[in-house]
Amino acid sequence: MPQSLVRKLGGKWCYFRCVFGWPSERTIRRVLETIDAAELDRVAGAWLRANACGVAQGVLVLALDGKVLRGAWTDTNDQFTLLSAMVHGAGVTVAQVQVPADTNEITQVKTLLDGVPAADGQRVVITADAAHTQRDTAEYIKGQRGFDYILTVKANQPQLLDSVFTKCRPLLTNDADHVVDERGHGRVSRWETWVTDAAGIDFPHIEQIVCIRRNMFTTGGSWISKEHAWIVTSGDATTTSAADVHSHVRQHWGIENKSHYTRDTTWREDAQQVYTGSGPQVMATLRNIALGLIRAKGVNKIKETTEWVARDRNRALLLLAT
Repeated sequence: MPQSLVRKLGGKWCYFRCVFGWPSERTIRRVLETIDAAELDRVAGAWLRANACGVAQGVLVLALDGKVLRGAWTDTNDQFTLLSAMVHGAGVTVAQVQVPADTNEITQVKTLLDGVPAADGQRVVITADAAHTQRDTAEYIKGQRGFDYILTVKANQPQLLDSVFTKCRPLLTNDADHVVDERGHGRVSRWETWVTDAAGIDFPHIEQIVCIRRNMFTTGGSWISKEHAWIVTSGDATTTSAADVHSHVRQHWGIENKSHYTRDTTWREDAQQVYTGSGPQVMATLRNIALGLIRAKGVNKIKETTEWVARDRNRALLLLAT
């Protein structure tokens, strides 16, 4: 970096070298290993929520998912896992917590969302995969925080799945409440969504149940495959339509494509063998900040932008001055 910038950042004047000094690699590494990673995540998440992502129509939709850092191991030789929350569409991670080695990510939803305050008058919707379709999780999201949930139901909740399937099955003979056709990758996909009330379904704060059917066809019209997704939500008919559920369920998996996959392919996160102290979580937080800074500029080509900055580190100033 230019000496003028190092001076403004607080670099101390070195009389022997006649330059403003900067921290050594070892000093930076010690700081990253000993800093309070949870507090760093809280501060970084709050800043990214305020500066790096927009909220459509006063609704903040967050996707929850866990990620294993395959190259990092804890002191007890357990894999290092992080649970994070990403804003739909924006692709910005605004909350993250470490999952203790003696438990799983299901138990950390409360810890994660405790760090996500809702602005006055803002509606928050949480989407998660079937692992998080738990009664305690639903009670916390809606009952304690006042957020709405959209959760997928699978065989890990057999009674709930049977109840949802039994009530939704007659709907499939009627026209769908929402239909989307898309063409790409040499095939045609059609998503059909049916929504009905949740009367008689035993699950905390449930208001509606949803079936999404995806049919795939060749471009010539030949049928290829069909799959169903069963959904429960605390959103009522006035706030959560079939189109909303379809959009939120599909955008939920953006956390894999826009966050986890990007961190793995651009910064080789799974290959990093950082394991000492707070190092693994802090490095993941720095990658989340970098993603947020790039996307705050409306740029989605993360790998190309990273390579562009790597050729001249001064270019990072254009992203930092946001």
